[in-house]
Amino acid sequence: MKKKVAVISLGCPKNLVDTETMVGLLKATGDVVFVDNLQDADIILVNTCGFIQPAKEESIDEILNAIEEKKENPEKKVVVAGCLYQRYKEELKKELPEVDSFIGTNEILSSVEKILNRKVSYSKPYLLREILTPKHIAYLKISEGCSNGCTYCAIPLIRGGLRSRPIDEVFDEAKRLSDLGVRELYVIAQDTTAYLYDRGERNGLLKLLERLERIEGIEWIRLMYTYPSHISDSLIDFISNSEKVVKYLDVPLQHISDKVLSSMGRKYTRGDAEKLIEKLRRRIPGIAIRTTFIVGFPTEGEREFEELHSFIKDYQFDWVGFFKYYSEEGTVAYKLEDLPGEVKESRLSLLEETQFWIYEKKNKRLVGKEFDLIVDRESDEMPGFWEARSYRNAYEIDGIVYLKGSFKPGEIVRGKVTELASNVDLIAEPSNEGKEAE
Repeated sequence: MKKKVAVISLGCPKNLVDTETMVGLLKATGDVVFVDNLQDADIILVNTCGFIQPAKEESIDEILNAIEEKKENPEKKVVVAGCLYQRYKEELKKELPEVDSFIGTNEILSSVEKILNRKVSYSKPYLLREILTPKHIAYLKISEGCSNGCTYCAIPLIRGGLRSRPIDEVFDEAKRLSDLGVRELYVIAQDTTAYLYDRGERNGLLKLLERLERIEGIEWIRLMYTYPSHISDSLIDFISNSEKVVKYLDVPLQHISDKVLSSMGRKYTRGDAEKLIEKLRRRIPGIAIRTTFIVGFPTEGEREFEELHSFIKDYQFDWVGFFKYYSEEGTVAYKLEDLPGEVKESRLSLLEETQFWIYEKKNKRLVGKEFDLIVDRESDEMPGFWEARSYRNAYEIDGIVYLKGSFKPGEIVRGKVTELASNVDLIAEPSNEGKEAE
């Protein structure tokens, strides 16, 4: 009889790819079926995140929920995988004896053995990955680990230094994703712009993009997690002229004060960041830029915070993710004196309020303009509309476009923006006329 497996995947898209790989390897055995309800499962697989405190707490909560299910039915098996275990192996084994098996981030290909107690071998396991996103969207993880040395970051402690995948392997996986019906490909890593640096190649990402562009069926390629000082002029020119790499870039700046950037171990200055943003906007007209900022780093005084706040008001990014600083043991910055929680909270609220105003201001300028829109799903919130996105919107993290009519997931429709649904979301209708997006 086939084993029933329930899967809980936590954390970032890079972790989701690991989950998809484990699901695909399990499915390939022919010995499992997947269920949504923990009560129905014979095996509960929790792929955890261990990056910052809230993520760790969420992971622990999900593990404890699985253990509670096991108490109701001792025949159930609980398997814990991912970053939390990789970071706290001995502690978790000691504190959670109810867990039947653990899988580290470097043991994903051994997941079948760990979960089903079966030894299997694969020639190309990455071709067995089971997509858990909508079928027209997929993440393409091009490397593991990171060697940038940011003082606040626990990723090297968990995932190790940069290890790029061979370009032929990445290309083969992308072709398979296209064969499965994927139309929008998200290129991801801890630092996508450092791809192949560890193999002595400084233009690895550019060479990969040149190959990915030739894959039939892939319509949009979206670059995420780019490192500011690794964005070359040749990459900028490629994006500007590409028909498939969308004019959108995720560029985590983390801060803008030179004092804070230095103590964070970031390898650029405010001047470097300003020149980059201005260059991107000048050479890629209409580009949408997403960035992230860490609020309340230990060396962020009132002056440094005001500098960050003014920078955000001046440069008006299209999308911003704000994160409170969490002091993580084992990192270089852990020894620095942390700021009071209420200081971080008040600063975070002020930045979010400012950015919310920027969203509304920028989105009002889009009314009346036309965009190609990729359709994701029928809207639950707005009957008669479908949720879609333009090149300006990454899946799940940016605003959406409510598109009036009836469509199919993955369909690309020309739409004209008619009004704002909120500060971050738009309403559009299919159109063959209207202003071109700028």
